[in-house]
Amino acid sequence: MEFDNVGLRHGAGVEALTDLSSLAGLAFLVYGWIILALIPLAVTALAMLMARFTVISTLKKML
Repeated sequence: MEFDNVGLRHGAGVEALTDLSSLAGLAFLVYGWIILALIPLAVTALAMLMARFTVISTLKKML
């Protein structure tokens, strides 16, 4: 079975797909998970602030 179209080296086969030892270096520490959880919250807060700013400035222009 060849996997050239998914970026694996020629002839790697299923063994390369099931070998998880190469993923050990990608593990997050606790602070990594905290940062990863805070990013969507920060983006949501920024979007809410920008929406409020836009609505308030539009209302001021209407009055």
